[in-house]
Amino acid sequence: MERKLVVGIDVGKERCAVSLFDGERFRDFSVPSSPEELLRRITPYLPGEMSSVLFVMEATGVYHLKLALFLKERGYPVSVVNPFVVKKYAEMLQKRAKTDPVDARILAQFGFFASPPPFVPKDKKAYLLEEIQKTIEDYQKRRTEILNHLEALHHHPFPHPRLQKLYEEELQRIEETLRTLEKEAEDLALQYASRAYELLLSIPGVGKRLACAILGILSPLTRFARSKELASFLGLAPQIDQSGKRKERAWMKKKGESLPAEAPLSFRPQCFPVQ
Repeated sequence: MERKLVVGIDVGKERCAVSLFDGERFRDFSVPSSPEELLRRITPYLPGEMSSVLFVMEATGVYHLKLALFLKERGYPVSVVNPFVVKKYAEMLQKRAKTDPVDARILAQFGFFASPPPFVPKDKKAYLLEEIQKTIEDYQKRRTEILNHLEALHHHPFPHPRLQKLYEEELQRIEETLRTLEKEAEDLALQYASRAYELLLSIPGVGKRLACAILGILSPLTRFARSKELASFLGLAPQIDQSGKRKERAWMKKKGESLPAEAPLSFRPQCFPVQ
């Protein structure tokens, strides 16, 4: 069914800028960052058929996710778009202002004319895996900071024994927490996608943490038919610099998700036809 209305939403921590666009004019709102309140405010302006409206928002960390899932569960079409693509679209429209209402209008206009792909929620276990990996990364950063402090105390001409003990105790707590989180991530990966997890571990250089991170971000692996689709999703876009007779070698430009830098991920075809 042809879209009659697109709802562009610039999601913020406290408030959302909302713009309704029917192809000719905009209707703008500012509402608290509550999915229930947002839907209540704009429901009077929505067409009768759910399929004739599209909600569009940028991927903004965790802020957009609750709203996207809320709308999807209620049967509304939702699209979560790459901020880089929307930025280039705004540049094409020669939009210089960068405010929340302007961003909401750009999202609404982009959704109406570009027809972005639908938002496909991941399995709940994949979201949990992703959150565990982020927490592990945070604790690893804390561990590094404490190790640096201990190293500095070691070289200090007048080391404070009490401070050293405090750091060592904190380091021990962090190590215990990391072991617990890594075990929880492994158990979750085995429950969620045991076959894919085993295949990822079979790749040289891929450890348990990287395998769990891949499963959390790429859920499920079977949605990528080719390696190029996977590279595009991760933002590893091959580019060629060519002008006239000059043609430079292709290079990889990073504009997407990030994975832990545990080791390079070797391509292995059997990782894709996972059942």
